[in-house]
Amino acid sequence: MLRFFKKIGLFFVSLYIWTVLFDMAFIILITGLFLLFVSNARVVFRTVRAMLRFMFKIMFVKVEVEYPKDFDFDQSYIIMPNHITFWDIPVICSVLPNYTFGIEAESHFSWPIYGFFIKKYGTLPINRKNILASFRTFETAAKNMKEKRASLLVFPEGHRSDDGKIQEFKKIPFKMAQIVKVPILPCGTSGLGALAPKGFFITPGRVKVKYGAPVPVSEYESLRPEVAAKMVRDKVIALSEDDIVPDNEK
Repeated sequence: MLRFFKKIGLFFVSLYIWTVLFDMAFIILITGLFLLFVSNARVVFRTVRAMLRFMFKIMFVKVEVEYPKDFDFDQSYIIMPNHITFWDIPVICSVLPNYTFGIEAESHFSWPIYGFFIKKYGTLPINRKNILASFRTFETAAKNMKEKRASLLVFPEGHRSDDGKIQEFKKIPFKMAQIVKVPILPCGTSGLGALAPKGFFITPGRVKVKYGAPVPVSEYESLRPEVAAKMVRDKVIALSEDDIVPDNEK
């Protein structure tokens, strides 16, 4: 009987959190669009980051962030986190260290309202099936990072993990890094699997985003992309407090 009432309680908690998420997503999107017309992307970035932090507070989700000692908040980085759930994106975006844009699948740009917003914000479309087009996107990213003094958020696994374990990192983001020539910032997340396993139910609690020491260009530019990918993947594993190592690697 106790388990039944706990399940009922969790249902209503989850319903509340999903309601907050969708309501806040709409408010953030509309606010961001308005600011893009009257201000600039940096203002939008800071506003959205603050609104995401507020959203997690009213969801009773405690988001902690840790930066390495003597971290340079003015430096542009390619930020590379692990990708466990859908919640990775809003959690990480709530604690990004500085103005950041991203790369998203080409198909996202055709979505109503959202597609218009990300295009106007400066998000770049990528066609994962066309290598040549992908490299053009990376060249544009390199140009934008230098001109706008911006960081770039990339999920090097390519898509979310099915089982909560870290996947192999794709080579393409590291080929891109060698074009862009800025430090890579490894990032490990913890607690997201417990917060929101697949399905409807969500358990509020603590999640953590931990940034590691930036990997300087000199440390990866001469490496083969697959070697650089493994090096950064190992750093991300070390930053996460969860058990994200696949069983076949233990």
